[in-house]
Amino acid sequence: MSRIQWTLILFVGLLVAVLVVVFVAPAGTDSAAVGLTESTTKPALSNHPHSGVSPDSFQAALRRVEALGAMPASLRGTDVDGHLQATSDGELLVTPDLRRVFDYFLAAQGEESLADCQTRLAAYLNENLPAQAAARAWQFFQQYMTLGEAMSALPPHDGSPASIRSAVTQRHDLQVAYLGQEAAEAFYGMDIAYDRYMADRQDILDHPSLNDAQRQQQLQGLTQTLPAAMQNMLEETHAPAQLAADTQALREQGASEAEIRRLREQQFGAKAAERLELLDQQRGQWEARYQSYRAQRQVIIDSGLSHLDQETALARLRQQSFSNQELGRVEALDRIQAR
Repeated sequence: MSRIQWTLILFVGLLVAVLVVVFVAPAGTDSAAVGLTESTTKPALSNHPHSGVSPDSFQAALRRVEALGAMPASLRGTDVDGHLQATSDGELLVTPDLRRVFDYFLAAQGEESLADCQTRLAAYLNENLPAQAAARAWQFFQQYMTLGEAMSALPPHDGSPASIRSAVTQRHDLQVAYLGQEAAEAFYGMDIAYDRYMADRQDILDHPSLNDAQRQQQLQGLTQTLPAAMQNMLEETHAPAQLAADTQALREQGASEAEIRRLREQQFGAKAAERLELLDQQRGQWEARYQSYRAQRQVIIDSGLSHLDQETALARLRQQSFSNQELGRVEALDRIQAR
């Protein structure tokens, strides 16, 4: 099972809430593979004003392969997400899986440098595609990275349906400009459809003249207009969130852990129930450590030390209480608590 599949099982409940307000899209679409042959519209990648591609960048990345260290811990024992494809003539087929491959290697950024992530990707493309297709995939990757920078610079929406639609249009225009129409659809088609669905859904939720029954009926009708693959995605995404809500309700009613386990097994099977129990334990341990840290942090803040001495003592406390991988999360939680 791949690294991302494991992550979805454990954290998809949080993902549901995040997707409502954040345009950070899960990769994927149900579009058919798009072959960039002479009969289709191809972006002039090597001459594209935003490409950021140097003629020898792919070969330069390949020359760094021998200097790579061990595989990052988060990728060990996992399968690469996505399947690379080429035509019998060696032309690259641009599919949603190509973006998944890019994201798989980029996910290790932080454990290793971006340069090493790119080098691993270059090696994988070289090993799994004909030479011409591999070079073209690398060009798409370079443009994909530059596109990401451009999209991150877009102003955020304000949550209103009109603002969401405007943001979707801006993002889609950038995607087409950087990647071409076919590749933009392959990489982001599902994302765009989902974002538009969310804007339409918010319109229904905010409609002042609808009662609850009418609102629910319109929401169901809106969902039925989506492609079958997206309907399945929404159903699969909703199921873990509903399970989390049902689990919380059972706990509030005084249900035993055995009863909660039975509910989880009915929904997802015994193995998933075991993983969720382990996650419960890990969350409990984390919460206990974090609350202990917060108590010690408050003692330092109330100690009367100068601001500089307080910051020094707090930094030392964080280093003593958490691993390097946890520090970013702790600092983010502290900022949230401060607000």
